[in-house]
Order: sequence, then C-alpha cells, then structure tokens
Amino acid sequence: MTTNHVCTIYIKASPETVWNALTDGEFTSRYFHSTRIESSWEKGATVTYYNQDDTIAIDGQILESNKPHLLSFTWHVHYNSVAEKEKPSRVVFELEAVEDATRLTLTHDDFVQASVVLPEISKGWIAILSNLKTLLETGDVMAVS
Repeated sequence: MTTNHVCTIYIKASPETVWNALTDGEFTSRYFHSTRIESSWEKGATVTYYNQDDTIAIDGQILESNKPHLLSFTWHVHYNSVAEKEKPSRVVFELEAVEDATRLTLTHDDFVQASVVLPEISKGWIAILSNLKTLLETGDVMAVS
C-alpha cells in the first residue's frame, strides 16, 4: 500500500501569490471545504483549519516555513472520530517559480499503517488544489472542493 500522496500542479501566479492563498484564512475558506486556516507560520507554531462553526477540522504544528518556497506542518484530523485517533501525518508544500507560473508540489506522508486518513486525502487534495488553481487564475471557484 502507498504510504504517501504527492500532487503537482502548475498555477499561473507567482509563488508569493500561491503562498498567500495557502496561508490566508479568508482565502482558504473560499476553496478548502470552507475551512479557515490560522497560524503565525513560525517554526513550532500551531496551525489550525477551522470549520465555519469555529470547530477545529485539522490542526498541527509548523515544521518548516520558508516563505514563499516551502511550508511543512503536521496534520491531525478532527472531523472524523476514527481518524482523530491516528497520530498526525505530515504535509509539505513546495513552491517553485517556473516562467510565468508556480509549480506547487504537495507531499502528504508519514501515515500510520492502515491509515484511514490516507484514502480520504488521496481523493481530496487534487480537488482542493484544482479549486485553488481555478480561483487564482479565474477569480471564481468550482463546486468541487
């Protein structure tokens, strides 16, 4: 069984613009299942995705933060009672300028064996990143997020 998930997408925007879209709660609420992200983005700080009712969907700890090139944090699910019992996994966003675009590579790894989170994110991340791309390039979102 695969123990990690990798997505790469090209977005016609600068790395700074993509970074801001990944780290601004008002922006994430538009493309990321209506969740609002919050953090100081300093190594060791808490990162939290809040649902619309202010309950915690996901939280973790910043492992690396090198604006606008690399962001990594742990990922602890709270929206699923079974997944909530798993130890946190890890998310890494790598942003690289490529001509007039940014190559965004997401790696989500460090899953427990027989993880219930891995199959969920394997379907979810590509929809979320596609919605991010659509929003940045057109100013609108898709119904899929």
